[in-house]
Amino acid sequence: MRYLIVGAAGHAQEVAWSLREQTATRGEQADLLFFDDHVARAQLPSGLGEIAGGLDAIAAHARPDATQLVLGIGLPRVKATIVGRLSALGIPWATVIHPGAIIGPNVAIGDGSYVAAGAILTVNVQIGRFATINLHCQVAHDGVLEDLVTLHPDTHLSGNVTVGEGSELGTGTLVIPGVRIGHWAVLGAGCVAVRSLDGGSVYVGVPAAPLRPSPRARAARRSSRCRKEIRVTRHAR
Repeated sequence: MRYLIVGAAGHAQEVAWSLREQTATRGEQADLLFFDDHVARAQLPSGLGEIAGGLDAIAAHARPDATQLVLGIGLPRVKATIVGRLSALGIPWATVIHPGAIIGPNVAIGDGSYVAAGAILTVNVQIGRFATINLHCQVAHDGVLEDLVTLHPDTHLSGNVTVGEGSELGTGTLVIPGVRIGHWAVLGAGCVAVRSLDGGSVYVGVPAAPLRPSPRARAARRSSRCRKEIRVTRHAR
């Protein structure tokens, strides 16, 4: 099988290493080629393969019925852009799970997702498409990660946690049981989420608090200011 890896930076090489280990456990050989619009053609220092060109060169290297794409990008919005850009090629996406990850019963993992070495997905866990579960992450029972979610290394999600589409949880983030993280939220490194968080905002600290309010929150704040101004004007009259 030929695997065409999108991206050639350090994260992409970690994904490729995981893929090589995964295929080796199945007794298969993996032909790895890397594609990156921002890195010149060359052999990679990791020895995992070579950069064959930019993303526009992918189609020329595909083999009928013997090729899969591999997502070597971790940032959710970049992942979404790349998936959309390559959708017309019709090449299936590989799901990469390092053999050192622990996957429990009744765990579903969507196409194009990546589970790194040392990660633990316990029981009754649902992972969407193009999710990134990095080194030593934990997703406990009944967890749900929607499409395009990224968990950076050592993120720990307790039971019954839902992470909405496109959200990104920084290194060392902790989420207590039953919390829901909204779509396209960003939690900075070391955050502790002790309550459900709206989507579209950036959160930092312990407990996690918004760094930048979401558009909905900004609109509500503007509306509140307008009401106060109206009351002040009426009082002045």
